[in-house]
Amino acid sequence: MRSQEPAEIHSGAAAPNGASHAARSAGLDIVRSIAILLVLVSHYGTYFTAWCGIGFPFQLAALGSYGVELFFVLSGFLIGRLLIDILDRGADARAWLIFMVRRWMRTLPLYYVCVLILAFAWPPQIWVPGHAALWRDLPGILTLTQNLAWKMHDGWFGVSWSLTVEEWFYLLFSALLFAAAAGLGRRLGFWCACFLFLLVPPALRWFVADSGQFAEVTSKAVIYRLDAIAFGVVVAWLQVRRAALMRAPRLLLAAGIAVVFLLWGGALDQLAQPSLRTHQTFIFDVQSFGMCLCLPAASSFRERCPAWLALGARVLSHQSYAIYLIHLSLIEFIDAWRKPLELTAPAAIFVTVMALFGLSTLSFHTLERPLLRLRPRQQK
Repeated sequence: MRSQEPAEIHSGAAAPNGASHAARSAGLDIVRSIAILLVLVSHYGTYFTAWCGIGFPFQLAALGSYGVELFFVLSGFLIGRLLIDILDRGADARAWLIFMVRRWMRTLPLYYVCVLILAFAWPPQIWVPGHAALWRDLPGILTLTQNLAWKMHDGWFGVSWSLTVEEWFYLLFSALLFAAAAGLGRRLGFWCACFLFLLVPPALRWFVADSGQFAEVTSKAVIYRLDAIAFGVVVAWLQVRRAALMRAPRLLLAAGIAVVFLLWGGALDQLAQPSLRTHQTFIFDVQSFGMCLCLPAASSFRERCPAWLALGARVLSHQSYAIYLIHLSLIEFIDAWRKPLELTAPAAIFVTVMALFGLSTLSFHTLERPLLRLRPRQQK
């Protein structure tokens, strides 16, 4: 059976070419659902507890970064399986173009709708008084270069940083992969492309890690973060090629969960303490490695999944892209109007949650799913 077609970061796209839900991996839907829930716990937990006048634990606030990393490796895993499938059928320029058109039709329309709405309803100069005019941010936002190798301006539409990492990875990695495979053969070309994307970003992080730019540059700029997605691609290759390492998925799952929990709890920080540079260079690789170990088991979790869990995960997975794009701007907007409108904390929380899931449902059924049906078919 052909694997489920990849859903880009946060997207939870439908099965390929109208395939039935049975063809989906419930485990991967669950992974994507966990990723978006981690982001929501981090961002919404911070606001909700502040509205209630209580503190929010740092470890819970840190879950947002883990959610984004999980999106990255999952996206690499899914997109890797599709790229391998294209390679096996014989990749050419037309196949690459169709691949990119399908990616762009899934991600960019909703992205630009969000930019348009925010530009009118919540422009930077209103979001942060004294901020530069919108036109100074807009060229980068529209060309997905707002954080290509530098810090974003003041966090307007802040969640877009991760989408730019995804989009540039799709473009650069697929082009390099197909070119390398044409010149070196599928196997050697694949590994050359992967090693380049696994080695260059940490090398770049190494040279800037001590510059004080970790939080908003090293951790979020495109050129420093492409390796996270490449980890997922490597695991996809190993699984598709039935590598010996993939024959014990439950053991890998246990090891991956252990790595992530030890990292989240700070137990692995000591391994990277010889210098701040070492920590900031390799912390993401350790995180991505641990999460990747969980994916083979998740992709096979289908037959024994309870129906209610599979349904809930599928719905949340479908809407995860819209949820991710709108959730932060939405709560910032509600936070700004909460006091003028004299909303109590419970009322503000209720409005936020209902608006988030209402808008994401509307987005998926009126914009995203119709566009999925219009996408050109990948060559057989």
